[in-house]
Amino acid sequence: MVALGFEFKRTDAPALTKGMRVALQDLRLHHLYVVHPGAATFPMAPRVTGLALTQAQTVLRLLR
Repeated sequence: MVALGFEFKRTDAPALTKGMRVALQDLRLHHLYVVHPGAATFPMAPRVTGLALTQAQTVLRLLR
């Protein structure tokens, strides 16, 4: 089973935090998506993606 994490931010330019790194490790996540209101989706770190809210539904459909 693949473990995915989702964190939601109000800023359109989220930054990687210590809490995100801890969640990746402690929860043994394969990938963490940081959903934000901006227009772009971008890599934030290995196994961490900043995901535009407008694209979140598309990603969730692909994960089914």
